[in-house]
Amino acid sequence: MFKLAKAFLLDSVRDFNGVFWPFVFPLFLFFVLTSVFWSGGSTESVNFKVGVVFEERLVGFAEFLNQVLKAVQPEPFQLSEYDSFEKALEDLKRKKLDVVLKVPAGFSGRLTWTVLTKQERNLPELEIHCLKAQQESEMAGQLLQMILEQANLEFFKRAGFVRSYVEVQIQEKPVSNVEESDFHYPTYLFPAVILMSWLAICLFNLPLNILYNREVGINKRFFTTGLSSFEYFTSLLLSMGVIMVVSCVLIYAFGLLVYKVRPSSLSFEFILKLLFTMVVFFGLGMMITALFKKSSSALVFSQVANQLLMFLGGFYFPLLNFNLPKPLEWICLALPTTYLVEDLRKSLGQNVYSFSSLQTFLVPTAWLVLALILFTVNFKRVMGHE
Repeated sequence: MFKLAKAFLLDSVRDFNGVFWPFVFPLFLFFVLTSVFWSGGSTESVNFKVGVVFEERLVGFAEFLNQVLKAVQPEPFQLSEYDSFEKALEDLKRKKLDVVLKVPAGFSGRLTWTVLTKQERNLPELEIHCLKAQQESEMAGQLLQMILEQANLEFFKRAGFVRSYVEVQIQEKPVSNVEESDFHYPTYLFPAVILMSWLAICLFNLPLNILYNREVGINKRFFTTGLSSFEYFTSLLLSMGVIMVVSCVLIYAFGLLVYKVRPSSLSFEFILKLLFTMVVFFGLGMMITALFKKSSSALVFSQVANQLLMFLGGFYFPLLNFNLPKPLEWICLALPTTYLVEDLRKSLGQNVYSFSSLQTFLVPTAWLVLALILFTVNFKRVMGHE
């Protein structure tokens, strides 16, 4: 059995694809994604350009707004005062500004009236304008809005009551439960790269080897030598397991040495979860062999499944935090990879969802049980005895 496993392994690595996809491509992908989405821990400050339009001179209680605006520059805002609101909007559309703050006429009087009378009619307002669908501009608008709201809260606390004068509609977006200062993108990406490599091996190599060998009659020749179906299948799993372990070791070395992935990736908990993931992925590959009779059909299905399990499974981006359409959200929540990669990230302190430990275990286990049932029921046909 071990000799056959060695033969399967050597047969795989003799082919260029057998070396490139499990060993080289994951490292290349790790490098590319990290280079694109990670700044290397740079703490370089970000400045947003804000155009401020005063339609009146601030007096009385409204003078506090000038103090707030002075406090937010030169970081994170660079303020430029405009005489004309139309000119400021024109520069915003030309992307010379990131956001425009308008202080309308009557602001000082309305604020004074509100403070002195504590009445809620004719409330003072500020206007914040940003470019729709421009991430940097929307971010600047949200940041400015939050600063003004905090200043507003403090001002009215001191005045004796709390009332918001900022009437800016900002689209609510989910916030990750990972603290920004603790977030380390290479560590976040690390388990996804391992799972991507393993998923390809289990969805392509495992089922296609069995189905192709059955189609051309190689399986029957093996069985005439006295080799049992169990020994044949176990040998194939062993060879695939060795490839997966070697791929994992290479990714570990690259991540730890180059990108300083968190040491918790070496913890017993993380490695145990990796082994569980390996078993689930083996189950997915076995399920494909039970569902399809021809290798060509299995290949098409594996290609589609690989993309869905990777991208909708949140390997590279936390899709469930981006207000997906409900059907896509349901698919994401049904996929085992969503929970497997999140559970691994949880061990590294980089999780972005609020799944319970029970969820991250039960959903992949349900897929594994289903796969084992289908494979066991169709075992003889899969091995070529029927």
